[in-house]
Amino acid sequence: MAHIKTSKGYLEYSRRFLYFGDKVINKEVMLENLRILALYLDKIDINWGPAFGTLIGIVRNDDFQPWKPVFDVYILKEDEERFKDILWLLKEVGFELVRYERRGLYYLQRNGEYIKVFVLHKISSDVRHTGGSDFIHEKYIQNTVKWDFKGIELNVPAAVDEYFAFQYGVEWTTPKQTVHYSANPFVKLASTIGAWVQDKAPDSFYYAWLLRHRQKDFRRFKQRCERAGIPLPKDVQLANMKPRRYKKVLTVGVYDLLHKGHVELYRRAKGLGDYLIVAAQDGDFILKYKPAAKVMNSTEDRKYMIKAIRYVDEVITYTDVDKIVQEVDFDVFVTGPDQCHPGFQKAIQWCEAHGKEHLVLARTDGVSSSELKAKIALKTQQRA
Repeated sequence: MAHIKTSKGYLEYSRRFLYFGDKVINKEVMLENLRILALYLDKIDINWGPAFGTLIGIVRNDDFQPWKPVFDVYILKEDEERFKDILWLLKEVGFELVRYERRGLYYLQRNGEYIKVFVLHKISSDVRHTGGSDFIHEKYIQNTVKWDFKGIELNVPAAVDEYFAFQYGVEWTTPKQTVHYSANPFVKLASTIGAWVQDKAPDSFYYAWLLRHRQKDFRRFKQRCERAGIPLPKDVQLANMKPRRYKKVLTVGVYDLLHKGHVELYRRAKGLGDYLIVAAQDGDFILKYKPAAKVMNSTEDRKYMIKAIRYVDEVITYTDVDKIVQEVDFDVFVTGPDQCHPGFQKAIQWCEAHGKEHLVLARTDGVSSSELKAKIALKTQQRA
């Protein structure tokens, strides 16, 4: 059995070498699968939607493309950890994870129909990459509208005509099969061997091979950008194609009243790398800009308690979040869903511009510092 690491533990699955041959989508079954998937993904409020050729079929024909064997969707890299947690719930309603590829690709199967989930990595402030041959500008992911597809609301680029014209040329309105599938047993054998080698290859070989092929794809993408008059940053790199042997993770916060939610955050953040750095915000700095803030523990006391947690390797002090990301050596920046004020936006933008990963981890249900402080205040009033 293969497995992937999630915040809830290792999710085991039976890895398959998929080859679809002349299979086409069973529309009735796929619609049922999509309704269920949409329910669960919308519940955790992540950015997702139909991708690439699948999107063309939905917009152009209000239908599945007649030759495609799978339904393609995207999620964002920063939402991947939350998506992995949802896999446990999807398993309970009949979905199976049947294949995972290191570059960021998941295959889900339910009742014989397959959904292919692409993870979009940021390689610059305005470009994302699937880890495969496809690149997409950030604006087409962030500026979306709800599109009713047979009763299912899906996120579609607001400027969808512009996106298709850039990606596929002005002839995108004419149905054209660009990917061909074959039931030839020799083609199937070659595909299976290739998938087996890809799964078993060590990271050093796998990422070197992947980078070589993706650089060719990126050159073609840049040529399309040049023809369209779309500038790209000069220092764009395929950072997600370059494995790091020793990955450092950074997370920040006040951490005044430590509770189970904080411990879970540290445990999950540590699972994303090898070395966890926790930055506690300086108490004097907090009171300087928020005099009414009620910080109960000193900076040193908070750092002392954080360091006592076994998942934490290093504890530091910070003032502004957009400054600390520039001062610390790290690879992955972890935030919570409520850490979104302007300082965090600047910090995230800096990470994007400098090849650092940014991931959002969901809260632990049923516990928060504000709720604890409210309960303490209420009990204090009752005793008085």
